[in-house]
Amino acid sequence: MTRIWPINTNRTRIAFEIYADCVQFGGWLPLTQTLTPLRFRDAVAAFGAGTQTQYALDCIALAVEAGAFASREELKGRVFATEADFDAFCTALAQYDWWLNERHYYAFATLLDVEEFTLRNYAELAAEFRVEYAKYPLTPAESA
Repeated sequence: MTRIWPINTNRTRIAFEIYADCVQFGGWLPLTQTLTPLRFRDAVAAFGAGTQTQYALDCIALAVEAGAFASREELKGRVFATEADFDAFCTALAQYDWWLNERHYYAFATLLDVEEFTLRNYAELAAEFRVEYAKYPLTPAESA
């Protein structure tokens, strides 16, 4: 009989050192365990959408894992600096062709409270994020 060995359930390591140039645009600060609103459009203008999309995903995942959100209502104003930054992120994410990794899947499934079949790829994640984000009103500062 062939033995089936237990699986390793460790999450994908986030190589935060590759994001040194990204931190100036907000995001997760590992040393202080805090999230500052992402200025996604500014980051994309400086470096392009590929790395910035991954950086935003990793920052959000780390914030969820750390329990940085007390409620979904905190999404507005905590994750992205403006509605336009959120929209730019979702647009980039909808075109993101990478496989949906387990760390991002579990973070966003928790954050958005959705079923497994809803998040099969990054385009579906972007669509669900837009739906959840739209539920909460904007503050005057966020409508810029």
